[in-house]
Amino acid sequence: MGSIIAIVVLLALSLLLTVDNSWMNVLGAVRNKVVFARHNQKYGAYQLRTEYNKRLGVSLASAIGFMIIAVGAPFVISKMGGEEEVEVKKKVVDVNMELFEEEEEKPEEIKEPEVIEQPKIETVQFVAVEAADEPVEEPPPTQTDVAETVVSTVTQEGENVDAAPPPVVEEEVFDLAAVQEQPEFPGGMEKMYEFMGKMQKYPDMEYEAGIQGKVYVQFTVAKDGSIEEAKVLRSVSAGLDKEAMRLVKSMPKWSPGKMGGKPVKCRFNLPVVFKLK
Repeated sequence: MGSIIAIVVLLALSLLLTVDNSWMNVLGAVRNKVVFARHNQKYGAYQLRTEYNKRLGVSLASAIGFMIIAVGAPFVISKMGGEEEVEVKKKVVDVNMELFEEEEEKPEEIKEPEVIEQPKIETVQFVAVEAADEPVEEPPPTQTDVAETVVSTVTQEGENVDAAPPPVVEEEVFDLAAVQEQPEFPGGMEKMYEFMGKMQKYPDMEYEAGIQGKVYVQFTVAKDGSIEEAKVLRSVSAGLDKEAMRLVKSMPKWSPGKMGGKPVKCRFNLPVVFKLK
């Protein structure tokens, strides 16, 4: 649209120049005859000025024709060809909605607990022995019968079942911060690191590869001070882990941790340092 307006404006200015007959109009015929009276009028500016109106007419006609073609061509084409109507065919498909119905959740069958028939245990009635003048029809059980059979209120025949062993009570293990007196290596921590420095053997593979670091080992100091339940918490490499475990297990007995003056099992975390010199 902007280009069309610009063309129209230029054409209007050109028409104004052709109509203007004043002396200032360079296209005026009178002015050109005076100016080029003593000059060659076969070429150059004189020819351009005198043929300006002819060229303007040709240009104007061409522009109008181009505009008519540009605007009218789509309209003519649409009238000549026309747009074909596209018929959209709809296909009806039968859908079995039963396939989309959610299956009802069936309640889970509650199974009755299986009843395990307990074996009939052989028992011996405990009878208190009392002094009496009347004769006893049934003698009381002997000490052997009581020792080998379960004592009950009645005497019955059945399987001879050994008595269940007493429950195993696990010994409580305290954290280091929870005990009143902490466990200690003989001579203190300084002696412990001195001991580990003397006993440490750097693995060959880690030494050649330049591997170093801290292996964190957790162990338990028992009531008698011995080292138990050692394991690696933070690993560096297989060789350094193995050497750290060997160092911890080779330590002498510690002074155990205490609670209320009594020795208790205590958990201890120890960083084992491996550093290349």
